[in-house]
Amino acid sequence: MSDSRSTMAMADTLIALGCVKFSPHEPFLYASGLKGPIYCDNRKILSHVAARELVAQLFTDMVKEWQSEGLEFDAVAGLATAGIPHATLLADRLKCPMIYIRSSAKEHGAKNQLEGDIKPGMRLLLIEDLVNQASSLEKACLAARQVETVPVGALAIVDYKMPQAIKILSNQGLVLKSLATFEDLVLAAERQQMFDQKAKDILMAWHNNPTQWSSDNSQRPT
Repeated sequence: MSDSRSTMAMADTLIALGCVKFSPHEPFLYASGLKGPIYCDNRKILSHVAARELVAQLFTDMVKEWQSEGLEFDAVAGLATAGIPHATLLADRLKCPMIYIRSSAKEHGAKNQLEGDIKPGMRLLLIEDLVNQASSLEKACLAARQVETVPVGALAIVDYKMPQAIKILSNQGLVLKSLATFEDLVLAAERQQMFDQKAKDILMAWHNNPTQWSSDNSQRPT
């Protein structure tokens, strides 16, 4: 399957499973505090065998191609919580170690933020389900470096390719590869005639400047 066909298959699958919701006129509230006209719940993938296997296979193919280009890592690291199951499936296919990274350190026990057999100098391939503003990836990178491990790359099912995320990834020196992007989801939705041109214009306006769009739409219901 070519890259373009793989991307289309992933985007179409997310649309078909109802993972992606568009609401240009009644925006969603995100964990970041911003509002936006799209919500992507990739956790639904886990309930569908074919979709789950598609993600695992596409991640595996992507990693092997990346390795042929020089990527080296010692373990895959799933970001809690949604990245953990996909990291588990990927590690099983690659026959490599896996750890996971909490959103914050535990307040009891060993107070770990990274869980697993952690060794200083370990090179980590981070696994996330969705990247919006990239705050979770930023926190994961900082946590990894605190215990002397090294993030060397990241995979996500969906990357919105937002301006703030691109800046954060650049600051962290982290290359992110994804199975689908915001644009891919919009194109897949267009193929299904899920919205008109006016709604698409709203989506693109949000994508171009999410902070300003959120501010302009702050009085709309969620």
